[in-house]
Amino acid sequence: MHNLFMMNQPKQVFMSGLIVAVICLVGCGGGSNLPKGETGTVTGKVTFNGKPVPEGTSIVFLHKDKGITASSAIAADGSYALRMRREPAVLTGKYQIGITPPTVELTPEEAQAVNEGKELPEKEWPEIPKKYRNPESSGVLFTVNAGENTFDLDMK
Repeated sequence: MHNLFMMNQPKQVFMSGLIVAVICLVGCGGGSNLPKGETGTVTGKVTFNGKPVPEGTSIVFLHKDKGITASSAIAADGSYALRMRREPAVLTGKYQIGITPPTVELTPEEAQAVNEGKELPEKEWPEIPKKYRNPESSGVLFTVNAGENTFDLDMK
């Protein structure tokens, strides 16, 4: 019996090592998802004429040189905290800014109309002027520096 245990011991050691390696790779995340480079954090508020935009609206930062984005949902009070590739850090550099309206669930009647091939009228979001909806055409720029950054936007 003792010899049988000794024969299986290398297999047990190998399997234990394999399990530990898999746990480290999956559970520990294997490091940051961010591209290499200096980072900062960005928080702020988004408003329209001084009032918070609708909850669920998103802010998108598009890096001018690298073409990657950072984004955040905007809370009911207009506040946000950017994330890039699920990380709270954002690469430093110049960004173009866009504001995306909330996603709205269709009513049963609207869903049926879509299933029948009918086009629905676009939902109006007067609190999010169309010029701000695309980072490349909004005209809003912000430079993220290392450390903490604050960017507030009051759309008019």
